[in-house]
Amino acid sequence: MNESMQDVARQGIVAILLFVVLAWTPFVEAASFDRSDLNNDKLVDFLDLEIFSNRYLEQDWQTVDWCRFYESSVQNEKYFRQNVSATTGRFSRLFRLIVGSYNCQFVPPSVDKSDLNADGIVDLADLTIFSTNYLQIYWESVDWCLFYANTIAESKFNGRPTRYFLQHFRVLLSFINDRSFCAGGEAPGNALLLESTPRYLARITAATDMSGDYYITDPRVGSLFIYGADLKPKAEIKGLDKPLGVAVDRRGYILVGNDGRDNIEVYNPANGELLAVFGEGLVKMPSAITVDMLGNIYVTDSLRNHIRVFDIAYNPVGIIGKSGEGQGELKFPVDAKILTMSDGIANREEIFVADQGNKRVQVYDLEGNWLRSITFAGTKGQRCSWFTGKCEIPGAPAFARLQSLDTDSFGRLHVLDNFRAAVIVFDVATGGFLNFYGEYGSGAGTLRVPMDVLISQMGTAIITTGDGNRVEVLTIP
Repeated sequence: MNESMQDVARQGIVAILLFVVLAWTPFVEAASFDRSDLNNDKLVDFLDLEIFSNRYLEQDWQTVDWCRFYESSVQNEKYFRQNVSATTGRFSRLFRLIVGSYNCQFVPPSVDKSDLNADGIVDLADLTIFSTNYLQIYWESVDWCLFYANTIAESKFNGRPTRYFLQHFRVLLSFINDRSFCAGGEAPGNALLLESTPRYLARITAATDMSGDYYITDPRVGSLFIYGADLKPKAEIKGLDKPLGVAVDRRGYILVGNDGRDNIEVYNPANGELLAVFGEGLVKMPSAITVDMLGNIYVTDSLRNHIRVFDIAYNPVGIIGKSGEGQGELKFPVDAKILTMSDGIANREEIFVADQGNKRVQVYDLEGNWLRSITFAGTKGQRCSWFTGKCEIPGAPAFARLQSLDTDSFGRLHVLDNFRAAVIVFDVATGGFLNFYGEYGSGAGTLRVPMDVLISQMGTAIITTGDGNRVEVLTIP
Protein backbone atom coordinates (compact mmCIF):
# COMPACT_ATOMS: atom_id res chain seq x y z
CA MET A 1 0.00 0.00 0.00
CA ASN A 2 1.54 3.26 -1.04
CA GLU A 3 1.76 6.30 1.22
CA SER A 4 -1.15 8.19 -0.37
CA MET A 5 -3.47 5.21 0.10
CA GLN A 6 -2.39 4.91 3.74
CA ASP A 7 -3.25 8.58 4.29
CA VAL A 8 -6.70 8.04 2.80
CA ALA A 9 -7.24 5.01 5.03
CA ARG A 10 -6.13 6.90 8.13
CA GLN A 11 -8.49 9.78 7.28
CA GLY A 12 -11.31 7.32 6.76
CA ILE A 13 -10.71 5.64 10.13
CA VAL A 14 -10.56 9.03 11.87
CA ALA A 15 -13.83 10.08 10.20
CA ILE A 16 -15.51 6.85 11.28
CA LEU A 17 -14.31 7.25 14.88
CA LEU A 18 -15.42 10.88 14.92
CA PHE A 19 -18.85 9.88 13.61
CA VAL A 20 -19.17 7.20 16.29
CA VAL A 21 -18.21 9.67 19.03
CA LEU A 22 -20.65 12.32 17.79
CA ALA A 23 -23.41 9.79 17.27
CA TRP A 24 -22.91 8.30 20.76
CA THR A 25 -22.76 11.66 22.53
CA PRO A 26 -26.54 12.36 22.53
CA PHE A 27 -27.23 8.91 23.99
CA VAL A 28 -24.63 9.35 26.69
CA GLU A 29 -25.96 12.80 27.53
CA ALA A 30 -29.56 11.62 27.42
CA ALA A 31 -28.72 8.69 29.67
CA SER A 32 -27.42 11.09 32.30
CA PHE A 33 -30.95 12.55 32.59
CA ASP A 34 -32.70 9.17 32.58
CA ARG A 35 -33.76 8.06 36.06
CA SER A 36 -34.74 4.52 35.12
CA ASP A 37 -31.88 2.88 37.09
CA LEU A 38 -33.49 3.62 40.43
CA ASN A 39 -31.28 1.29 42.47
CA ASN A 40 -28.08 2.41 40.73
CA ASP A 41 -26.92 -1.12 39.88
CA LYS A 42 -26.17 -0.22 36.25
CA LEU A 43 -29.15 -2.29 35.08
CA VAL A 44 -32.74 -1.40 34.31
CA ASP A 45 -34.81 -4.40 35.36
CA PHE A 46 -37.77 -5.50 37.47
CA LEU A 47 -36.10 -4.30 40.66
CA ASP A 48 -36.24 -0.78 39.25
CA LEU A 49 -39.85 -1.34 38.18
CA GLU A 50 -40.73 -2.38 41.74
CA ILE A 51 -39.07 0.73 43.19
CA PHE A 52 -40.78 2.90 40.60
CA SER A 53 -44.21 1.48 41.45
CA ASN A 54 -43.73 1.93 45.19
CA ARG A 55 -42.34 5.46 44.89
CA TYR A 56 -44.48 7.00 42.19
CA LEU A 57 -47.64 4.90 41.94
CA GLU A 58 -47.79 3.82 45.59
CA GLN A 59 -48.93 0.39 44.49
CA ASP A 60 -47.57 -3.17 44.51
CA TRP A 61 -45.81 -3.51 41.17
CA GLN A 62 -47.33 -6.96 40.52
CA THR A 63 -50.88 -5.54 40.66
CA VAL A 64 -50.27 -2.77 38.11
CA ASP A 65 -51.65 -3.12 34.58
CA TRP A 66 -48.35 -2.02 33.04
CA CYS A 67 -49.55 -1.82 29.45
CA ARG A 68 -52.43 0.42 30.48
CA PHE A 69 -50.03 2.50 32.57
CA TYR A 70 -47.67 2.78 29.60
CA GLU A 71 -50.44 3.85 27.23
CA SER A 72 -51.82 6.42 29.69
CA SER A 73 -48.38 7.80 30.42
CA VAL A 74 -47.47 8.32 26.78
CA GLN A 75 -50.79 9.94 26.00
CA ASN A 76 -50.56 12.23 29.02
CA GLU A 77 -46.88 12.85 29.72
CA LYS A 78 -47.45 14.22 33.23
CA TYR A 79 -48.89 10.96 34.50
CA PHE A 80 -46.97 10.50 37.75
CA ARG A 81 -49.22 12.25 40.24
CA GLN A 82 -46.94 11.91 43.27
CA ASN A 83 -43.90 13.50 41.63
CA VAL A 84 -44.87 16.43 39.48
CA SER A 85 -41.35 16.79 38.10
CA ALA A 86 -41.38 13.26 36.67
CA THR A 87 -42.12 12.93 32.96
CA THR A 88 -41.98 10.01 30.58
CA GLY A 89 -38.79 11.38 29.07
CA ARG A 90 -36.97 10.75 32.36
CA PHE A 91 -37.89 7.03 32.33
CA SER A 92 -37.44 6.07 28.70
CA ARG A 93 -35.38 2.93 29.46
CA LEU A 94 -37.94 1.78 32.02
CA PHE A 95 -40.66 2.24 29.45
CA ARG A 96 -38.72 0.12 26.98
CA LEU A 97 -38.52 -2.59 29.67
CA ILE A 98 -42.30 -2.42 30.17
CA VAL A 99 -43.08 -2.62 26.44
CA GLY A 100 -40.65 -5.51 25.88
CA SER A 101 -41.55 -7.53 28.98
CA TYR A 102 -45.33 -7.23 28.79
CA ASN A 103 -45.67 -7.18 24.98
CA CYS A 104 -47.46 -3.83 25.06
CA GLN A 105 -48.59 -2.34 21.79
CA PHE A 106 -46.44 0.63 20.81
CA VAL A 107 -48.15 3.99 21.36
CA PRO A 108 -46.74 7.10 19.63
CA PRO A 109 -46.03 10.04 21.98
CA SER A 110 -48.95 12.40 22.46
CA VAL A 111 -48.93 16.07 21.54
CA ASP A 112 -51.77 16.77 23.97
CA LYS A 113 -51.24 20.04 25.81
CA SER A 114 -54.12 19.76 28.28
CA ASP A 115 -52.02 19.82 31.45
CA LEU A 116 -51.23 23.52 31.09
CA ASN A 117 -49.90 24.06 34.60
CA ALA A 118 -47.86 20.84 34.49
CA ASP A 119 -49.14 19.52 37.81
CA GLY A 120 -49.93 16.04 36.55
CA ILE A 121 -53.71 16.51 36.60
CA VAL A 122 -56.07 18.00 34.04
CA ASP A 123 -58.60 19.92 36.10
CA LEU A 124 -60.28 23.29 36.61
CA ALA A 125 -56.93 25.07 36.97
CA ASP A 126 -55.99 24.02 33.44
CA LEU A 127 -59.42 25.08 32.16
CA THR A 128 -58.97 28.61 33.52
CA ILE A 129 -55.51 28.89 31.96
CA PHE A 130 -56.82 27.55 28.65
CA SER A 131 -59.71 30.02 28.65
CA THR A 132 -57.40 32.98 29.29
CA ASN A 133 -54.56 31.99 26.93
CA TYR A 134 -56.47 30.50 24.01
CA LEU A 135 -60.04 31.85 24.09
CA GLN A 136 -59.12 35.14 25.78
CA ILE A 137 -62.32 34.94 27.79
CA TYR A 138 -62.84 34.71 31.55
CA TRP A 139 -63.60 31.02 32.09
CA GLU A 140 -66.90 31.55 33.95
CA SER A 141 -68.22 33.53 30.97
CA VAL A 142 -67.72 30.65 28.52
CA ASP A 143 -70.57 28.38 27.46
CA TRP A 144 -68.42 25.25 27.76
CA CYS A 145 -70.96 22.84 26.31
CA LEU A 146 -71.27 25.05 23.26
CA PHE A 147 -67.48 25.20 23.03
CA TYR A 148 -67.26 21.41 23.37
CA ALA A 149 -69.93 20.80 20.72
CA ASN A 150 -68.36 23.22 18.23
CA THR A 151 -64.88 21.78 18.77
CA ILE A 152 -66.01 18.17 18.31
CA ALA A 153 -67.79 19.27 15.12
CA GLU A 154 -64.69 21.27 14.05
CA SER A 155 -66.83 24.37 13.62
CA LYS A 156 -65.88 27.84 14.82
CA PHE A 157 -66.38 29.09 18.36
CA ASN A 158 -66.62 32.87 18.81
CA GLY A 159 -65.24 33.20 15.29
CA ARG A 160 -62.15 31.12 16.03
CA PRO A 161 -61.28 27.80 14.31
CA THR A 162 -61.33 24.85 16.74
CA ARG A 163 -59.36 22.18 14.87
CA TYR A 164 -56.19 22.97 16.84
CA PHE A 165 -58.09 22.44 20.11
CA LEU A 166 -59.40 19.09 18.90
CA GLN A 167 -55.88 17.94 18.01
CA HIS A 168 -54.04 19.14 21.11
CA PHE A 169 -56.55 19.29 24.00
CA ARG A 170 -58.46 16.01 23.89
CA VAL A 171 -57.95 15.31 27.60
CA LEU A 172 -59.21 18.79 28.47
CA LEU A 173 -62.21 18.30 26.17
CA SER A 174 -63.02 15.10 28.03
CA PHE A 175 -62.79 17.00 31.32
CA ILE A 176 -65.12 19.71 29.97
CA ASN A 177 -67.66 17.12 28.84
CA ASP A 178 -67.60 15.35 32.20
CA ARG A 179 -67.62 18.52 34.34
CA SER A 180 -70.35 20.37 32.44
CA PHE A 181 -72.58 17.32 31.83
CA CYS A 182 -72.69 18.15 28.14
CA ALA A 183 -74.26 14.76 27.37
CA GLY A 184 -72.38 14.21 24.17
CA GLY A 185 -71.75 17.85 23.51
CA GLU A 186 -75.12 19.01 22.20
CA ALA A 187 -75.30 22.79 22.11
CA PRO A 188 -77.95 24.59 24.17
CA GLY A 189 -81.14 25.25 22.28
CA ASN A 190 -81.23 29.01 22.92
CA ALA A 191 -77.96 30.89 22.52
CA LEU A 192 -79.67 34.10 23.70
CA LEU A 193 -80.91 32.63 26.97
CA LEU A 194 -80.62 35.19 29.78
CA GLU A 195 -78.36 33.61 32.39
CA SER A 196 -76.50 36.51 34.03
CA THR A 197 -77.38 39.58 36.04
CA PRO A 198 -75.97 42.87 34.71
CA ARG A 199 -73.26 44.31 36.94
CA TYR A 200 -71.72 47.24 35.08
CA LEU A 201 -73.80 48.65 32.26
CA ALA A 202 -71.69 50.60 29.78
CA ARG A 203 -72.72 51.55 26.22
CA ILE A 204 -76.28 51.50 24.94
CA THR A 205 -77.79 51.60 21.45
CA ALA A 206 -81.28 51.06 20.07
CA ALA A 207 -82.36 48.34 17.66
CA THR A 208 -83.33 49.61 14.22
CA ASP A 209 -86.18 47.14 13.71
CA MET A 210 -89.69 47.40 15.16
CA SER A 211 -88.84 45.45 18.32
CA GLY A 212 -88.11 48.50 20.46
CA ASP A 213 -85.15 46.65 21.96
CA TYR A 214 -81.99 48.18 23.37
CA TYR A 215 -78.51 46.63 23.35
CA ILE A 216 -76.28 47.33 26.36
CA THR A 217 -72.71 46.11 26.91
CA ASP A 218 -71.44 44.90 30.28
CA PRO A 219 -67.63 44.60 30.41
CA ARG A 220 -67.66 43.15 33.91
CA VAL A 221 -69.98 40.25 33.07
CA GLY A 222 -68.63 39.90 29.54
CA SER A 223 -72.02 39.97 27.84
CA LEU A 224 -74.23 42.09 25.63
CA PHE A 225 -77.65 42.36 27.27
CA ILE A 226 -80.77 42.81 25.18
CA TYR A 227 -83.36 44.95 26.94
CA GLY A 228 -86.97 45.19 25.88
CA ALA A 229 -88.90 48.37 25.33
CA ASP A 230 -89.75 48.27 29.05
CA LEU A 231 -85.99 48.54 29.78
CA LYS A 232 -85.82 45.14 31.43
CA PRO A 233 -83.21 42.55 30.34
CA LYS A 234 -84.68 39.67 28.35
CA ALA A 235 -81.76 38.06 26.49
CA GLU A 236 -77.98 37.90 26.48
CA ILE A 237 -75.13 37.34 24.05
CA LYS A 238 -72.43 35.68 26.14
CA GLY A 239 -68.74 34.93 25.71
CA LEU A 240 -67.58 38.48 25.00
CA ASP A 241 -64.38 39.91 26.46
CA LYS A 242 -64.77 43.31 28.12
CA PRO A 243 -67.34 44.57 25.58
CA LEU A 244 -67.50 48.36 25.35
CA GLY A 245 -68.71 50.09 22.19
CA VAL A 246 -71.93 48.95 20.55
CA ALA A 247 -73.88 50.04 17.48
CA VAL A 248 -76.23 48.67 14.84
CA ASP A 249 -75.15 48.59 11.21
CA ARG A 250 -77.39 49.21 8.20
CA ARG A 251 -78.39 45.53 8.04
CA GLY A 252 -79.57 45.55 11.64
CA TYR A 253 -76.62 43.50 12.89
CA ILE A 254 -75.06 44.31 16.26
CA LEU A 255 -71.48 45.60 16.27
CA VAL A 256 -69.65 45.02 19.57
CA GLY A 257 -66.18 46.33 20.42
CA ASN A 258 -64.24 43.84 22.57
CA ASP A 259 -61.60 45.56 24.67
CA GLY A 260 -60.22 42.18 25.79
CA ARG A 261 -59.87 40.82 22.25
CA ASP A 262 -59.07 44.14 20.53
CA ASN A 263 -61.61 43.59 17.78
CA ILE A 264 -65.14 44.28 16.57
CA GLU A 265 -67.56 41.36 16.45
CA VAL A 266 -70.79 41.26 14.43
CA TYR A 267 -73.83 39.40 15.79
CA ASN A 268 -77.25 38.52 14.49
CA PRO A 269 -79.76 39.86 17.07
CA ALA A 270 -82.29 37.18 16.10
CA ASN A 271 -80.24 34.23 17.36
CA GLY A 272 -76.95 35.54 18.75
CA GLU A 273 -74.94 34.02 15.90
CA LEU A 274 -71.47 35.46 15.38
CA LEU A 275 -71.36 36.62 11.76
CA ALA A 276 -67.99 38.34 11.36
CA VAL A 277 -64.93 39.66 13.19
CA PHE A 278 -62.92 42.66 12.04
CA GLY A 279 -60.45 45.27 13.24
CA GLU A 280 -57.99 42.74 14.70
CA GLY A 281 -54.57 44.35 14.91
CA LEU A 282 -56.08 47.75 14.10
CA VAL A 283 -58.02 48.65 17.25
CA LYS A 284 -56.74 48.61 20.82
CA MET A 285 -59.63 49.89 22.96
CA PRO A 286 -62.91 50.16 20.99
CA SER A 287 -64.75 52.37 23.47
CA ALA A 288 -67.56 53.46 21.15
CA ILE A 289 -68.96 52.73 17.68
CA THR A 290 -71.15 54.81 15.38
CA VAL A 291 -72.37 54.43 11.79
CA ASP A 292 -72.98 57.07 9.10
CA MET A 293 -75.74 57.26 6.48
CA LEU A 294 -73.70 55.23 3.96
CA GLY A 295 -73.00 52.43 6.43
CA ASN A 296 -69.40 53.37 7.20
CA ILE A 297 -68.36 52.41 10.72
CA TYR A 298 -66.46 54.75 13.06
CA VAL A 299 -64.68 53.11 16.00
CA THR A 300 -63.45 55.36 18.81
CA ASP A 301 -60.11 53.91 19.95
CA SER A 302 -59.27 55.44 23.32
CA LEU A 303 -55.78 54.01 23.61
CA ARG A 304 -54.68 54.88 20.09
CA ASN A 305 -56.22 58.35 20.33
CA HIS A 306 -58.08 58.33 17.04
CA ILE A 307 -61.24 57.24 15.23
CA ARG A 308 -60.68 54.21 12.99
CA VAL A 309 -63.03 54.14 9.98
CA PHE A 310 -64.28 50.95 8.25
CA ASP A 311 -66.55 50.66 5.22
CA ILE A 312 -69.81 48.73 5.13
CA ALA A 313 -67.90 45.54 4.29
CA TYR A 314 -65.68 46.00 7.40
CA ASN A 315 -62.58 47.03 5.45
CA PRO A 316 -60.38 49.77 7.02
CA VAL A 317 -60.59 52.98 5.00
CA GLY A 318 -59.22 55.78 7.17
CA ILE A 319 -58.32 57.43 10.47
CA ILE A 320 -59.65 60.64 12.03
CA GLY A 321 -57.55 62.51 14.58
CA LYS A 322 -54.17 61.85 16.13
CA SER A 323 -52.59 61.82 19.56
CA GLY A 324 -51.89 65.14 21.23
CA GLU A 325 -53.27 68.20 22.96
CA GLY A 326 -53.25 70.67 20.10
CA GLN A 327 -55.86 71.73 17.60
CA GLY A 328 -57.52 68.66 16.07
CA GLU A 329 -55.53 66.29 18.31
CA LEU A 330 -57.07 63.77 20.70
CA LYS A 331 -56.19 62.50 24.15
CA PHE A 332 -58.18 59.42 25.23
CA PRO A 333 -61.30 59.98 23.10
CA VAL A 334 -64.27 58.03 24.47
CA ASP A 335 -67.21 58.58 22.11
CA ALA A 336 -68.18 59.95 18.72
CA LYS A 337 -71.48 60.81 17.07
CA ILE A 338 -72.24 61.79 13.47
CA LEU A 339 -74.67 64.67 13.04
CA THR A 340 -76.30 66.05 9.93
CA MET A 341 -75.69 69.79 9.68
CA SER A 342 -77.35 72.27 7.34
CA ASP A 343 -76.25 75.71 6.17
CA GLY A 344 -79.61 76.42 4.56
CA ILE A 345 -78.40 75.31 1.15
CA ALA A 346 -77.03 71.79 1.58
CA ASN A 347 -76.71 69.17 4.29
CA ARG A 348 -73.40 67.75 5.44
CA GLU A 349 -72.33 65.24 8.07
CA GLU A 350 -69.90 66.11 10.84
CA ILE A 351 -68.42 63.88 13.52
CA PHE A 352 -68.40 65.11 17.12
CA VAL A 353 -65.80 63.47 19.37
CA ALA A 354 -65.74 63.44 23.19
CA ASP A 355 -62.07 64.23 23.81
CA GLN A 356 -61.92 63.20 27.47
CA GLY A 357 -58.24 63.80 28.13
CA ASN A 358 -58.41 67.35 26.75
CA LYS A 359 -61.80 68.13 28.35
CA ARG A 360 -63.49 69.21 25.13
CA VAL A 361 -65.65 68.12 22.21
CA GLN A 362 -63.85 68.17 18.85
CA VAL A 363 -65.64 68.43 15.52
CA TYR A 364 -64.35 67.04 12.19
CA ASP A 365 -65.75 66.51 8.74
CA LEU A 366 -65.95 62.89 7.56
CA GLU A 367 -62.66 63.26 5.68
CA GLY A 368 -60.94 63.87 9.00
CA ASN A 369 -60.43 67.63 8.69
CA TRP A 370 -60.72 69.46 12.00
CA LEU A 371 -63.44 72.11 12.07
CA ARG A 372 -63.83 73.44 15.62
CA SER A 373 -63.88 72.61 19.34
CA ILE A 374 -66.48 72.99 22.06
CA THR A 375 -65.15 73.73 25.54
CA PHE A 376 -67.09 74.66 28.65
CA ALA A 377 -65.93 76.36 31.84
CA GLY A 378 -69.34 76.15 33.52
CA THR A 379 -71.78 78.88 34.52
CA LYS A 380 -72.35 80.63 37.83
CA GLY A 381 -75.57 80.18 39.72
CA GLN A 382 -78.05 83.05 39.89
CA ARG A 383 -79.95 84.41 42.84
CA CYS A 384 -77.90 82.37 45.28
CA SER A 385 -78.30 82.43 49.08
CA TRP A 386 -75.15 83.41 50.91
CA PHE A 387 -76.43 81.46 53.91
CA THR A 388 -77.31 78.09 52.32
CA GLY A 389 -75.18 78.36 49.20
CA LYS A 390 -78.14 77.23 47.09
CA CYS A 391 -79.17 79.09 43.94
CA GLU A 392 -82.61 79.57 42.42
CA ILE A 393 -80.96 79.03 39.03
CA PRO A 394 -78.12 76.52 39.59
CA GLY A 395 -74.84 76.92 37.80
CA ALA A 396 -73.89 74.36 35.17
CA PRO A 397 -70.73 72.35 35.94
CA ALA A 398 -67.58 72.77 33.84
CA PHE A 399 -66.30 69.84 31.75
CA ALA A 400 -64.42 67.39 33.95
CA ARG A 401 -64.57 63.88 32.44
CA LEU A 402 -66.61 63.62 29.27
CA GLN A 403 -68.06 60.17 28.69
CA SER A 404 -70.60 60.15 25.86
CA LEU A 405 -72.57 62.19 23.33
CA ASP A 406 -75.97 62.13 21.65
CA THR A 407 -78.43 64.51 19.95
CA ASP A 408 -82.15 65.06 20.24
CA SER A 409 -84.81 65.71 17.60
CA PHE A 410 -84.15 69.46 17.90
CA GLY A 411 -80.52 68.97 16.85
CA ARG A 412 -79.12 69.80 20.27
CA LEU A 413 -75.94 68.12 21.50
CA HIS A 414 -76.11 66.28 24.84
CA VAL A 415 -72.74 65.78 26.54
CA LEU A 416 -72.62 63.33 29.46
CA ASP A 417 -69.98 64.15 32.06
CA ASN A 418 -69.08 61.05 34.08
CA PHE A 419 -67.44 62.94 36.96
CA ARG A 420 -70.09 65.66 37.24
CA ALA A 421 -72.98 63.15 36.97
CA ALA A 422 -74.69 65.59 34.63
CA VAL A 423 -75.69 66.00 30.98
CA ILE A 424 -74.90 69.42 29.48
CA VAL A 425 -76.83 70.57 26.42
CA PHE A 426 -75.31 72.70 23.62
CA ASP A 427 -76.28 74.26 20.32
CA VAL A 428 -74.43 72.08 17.78
CA ALA A 429 -73.85 74.91 15.31
CA THR A 430 -72.50 77.54 17.68
CA GLY A 431 -71.35 75.43 20.61
CA GLY A 432 -73.35 77.68 22.90
CA PHE A 433 -74.51 76.38 26.27
CA LEU A 434 -78.28 75.81 26.50
CA ASN A 435 -79.08 73.83 29.64
CA PHE A 436 -78.12 70.86 31.80
CA TYR A 437 -79.80 68.09 33.80
CA GLY A 438 -78.91 65.23 36.16
CA GLU A 439 -77.54 65.07 39.68
CA TYR A 440 -75.28 62.75 41.66
CA GLY A 441 -76.83 59.96 43.71
CA SER A 442 -77.63 56.26 43.94
CA GLY A 443 -81.40 56.58 44.16
CA ALA A 444 -84.01 56.64 41.43
CA GLY A 445 -83.64 59.60 39.10
CA THR A 446 -80.04 60.30 40.13
CA LEU A 447 -76.74 59.37 38.50
CA ARG A 448 -73.69 57.62 39.89
CA VAL A 449 -70.91 56.68 37.48
CA PRO A 450 -73.06 57.42 34.40
CA MET A 451 -71.60 55.66 31.35
CA ASP A 452 -73.75 56.48 28.33
CA VAL A 453 -76.69 58.61 27.26
CA LEU A 454 -79.18 57.74 24.53
CA ILE A 455 -81.93 60.17 23.55
CA SER A 456 -85.02 58.08 22.80
CA GLN A 457 -87.62 58.69 20.11
CA MET A 458 -89.90 59.80 22.93
CA GLY A 459 -87.51 62.63 23.77
CA THR A 460 -86.28 61.18 27.07
CA ALA A 461 -82.67 60.59 28.07
CA ILE A 462 -81.86 56.92 28.78
CA ILE A 463 -78.68 56.76 30.87
CA THR A 464 -76.73 53.65 31.88
CA THR A 465 -74.86 53.63 35.17
CA GLY A 466 -71.77 51.70 36.16
CA ASP A 467 -72.84 51.13 39.75
CA GLY A 468 -74.86 48.01 39.04
CA ASN A 469 -77.72 47.23 36.69
CA ARG A 470 -79.48 50.61 36.81
CA VAL A 471 -80.90 52.32 33.74
CA GLU A 472 -82.26 55.78 34.50
CA VAL A 473 -84.77 57.60 32.28
CA LEU A 474 -84.72 61.37 32.70
CA THR A 475 -86.83 64.09 31.15
CA ILE A 476 -84.98 66.66 29.07
CA PRO A 477 -85.42 70.33 29.98
